[in-house]
Amino acid sequence: MKKLIDENGRLFGLISIIDVAVIAVVAVLAVALYTKDTAMPIASAADPLQTVRYEVSITNMPEGRLDSIRVEDNIYDRETGNPMGVIKDVQVEDCEISMLKVDGTYVMAPIEGRYNVTLTVEAEALLDERGHYYINRSNIVGVGWSMDFYTKTSLFGGTITEMK
Repeated sequence: MKKLIDENGRLFGLISIIDVAVIAVVAVLAVALYTKDTAMPIASAADPLQTVRYEVSITNMPEGRLDSIRVEDNIYDRETGNPMGVIKDVQVEDCEISMLKVDGTYVMAPIEGRYNVTLTVEAEALLDERGHYYINRSNIVGVGWSMDFYTKTSLFGGTITEMK
């Protein structure tokens, strides 16, 4: 009876164990690629744009920068320079931070000259089958995304908190 592995490292004296391992890996990869669903649902370029509103939350904005944000200003993505819509509403509230007191407790304390701002932005967007929004067919956005924005007079970072 033949040995399972001979002195040259061949299986049944015919083929190398390394060759068997390589063939097995290639076979597994081929099966995985064949069975994987690579078709991603996308929106057609011919699909109509729809008007969407989304909110951008900005925390700890200095008063001087806040004064430069105006309703009806265009807003842009700082990274790409693509337009991201028009500011339709600006809501402002005092910025508060958690401070540690001498007795070991925390209290919320206002910061003078700093504000939390919520911008409501209106834009034309394409909505695909997966629920992704493509503002002006270019920038993909979603709730929870942090981005750097700019207007003609201000530069700021914010987080998208709501999409309607």
